[in-house]
Amino acid sequence: MDIYRRTASDNGEALGRAIPGANFRCIAESGPSFGGRYWHFHVDGVVLSRLEVDQASVVTTDERLPSFNVWHVMSPRCAANGQDVGATDLVAVRPGEGGTMRSAAAADVTTFGLDTSLFGEAPELELPFGPSSAPRAGRWRVASIVPRQRFVTLAQTVLAQLDAEPQAFASPAVRVALRNSMIEAIAAMGEAGTFRPDRSTIGRHTRILMRFERALEEAGDRPIDMAELCRKSGASRRSLEAVVQQRTGRTPLEYLRWRRLWRARSMLRQPSADTTVTGVAFELGFWHLGRFAVTYAATFGERPSDTLARALGTKPRAQLENSALSG
Repeated sequence: MDIYRRTASDNGEALGRAIPGANFRCIAESGPSFGGRYWHFHVDGVVLSRLEVDQASVVTTDERLPSFNVWHVMSPRCAANGQDVGATDLVAVRPGEGGTMRSAAAADVTTFGLDTSLFGEAPELELPFGPSSAPRAGRWRVASIVPRQRFVTLAQTVLAQLDAEPQAFASPAVRVALRNSMIEAIAAMGEAGTFRPDRSTIGRHTRILMRFERALEEAGDRPIDMAELCRKSGASRRSLEAVVQQRTGRTPLEYLRWRRLWRARSMLRQPSADTTVTGVAFELGFWHLGRFAVTYAATFGERPSDTLARALGTKPRAQLENSALSG
């Protein structure tokens, strides 16, 4: 199956829906809106993808495709599964599992995936990064940054060319040439490094966070208390707080409020005729309207009433006040 897709969005939820084979979430720290881009290219059992986010963000990816070994090359100032990513690290995700990334600034992640069937069907390729190389999640430590940089440069070039000349993908010769180039770059990284598995606790913490995220997804906009979060995460309050704090920089309830703040923005940007700031705030559990407005303005650079007014095509209150003064 051949796939090429490019998605650009100012909505983290929309971007996540564009990524096949995983339940993906990206929540930015702050800013007028989320900004991100995602490219996905799949040809004959080899996947190349790239994610770019324009501000500090937390990314969680749940249960990748079970038939693929997935490896991430992350830009500086990123942490994966609670640990900083070094300049020569590739981060592994075991088939069928997920992980977390936290960036301190704008970031990019270039990813390759290899269908596990490739290792049996084409042994003559002697591909690294096979099932025996990564019995569980961990890091591939490349001895030199050079093959890692070459892979990222190749990925950027390939995806930019597919953006510019999408019709090229229709050519079987082009698809084979791209696949050969990808395999060559991937093999060079594998041959220049070794695998180091994560500690078993990291995998356990990842599973706790994945269950926690799933509980938030299932709750949607309805109320959910700490006891329910603990039960569904399979962890005590203290354990859950330690894991979520390490992975996201927030306590579980702070993280819940942060996610719902972005949800509030989405609701105010796409309102129905009877949408009000008060109604949105109360529906999402923000019981102190003044604090909600202050936090919203500090995060997004505008008041919630201004977001709603713009979406409804009316003038924000500040503009009306200025018009009255000038009149």
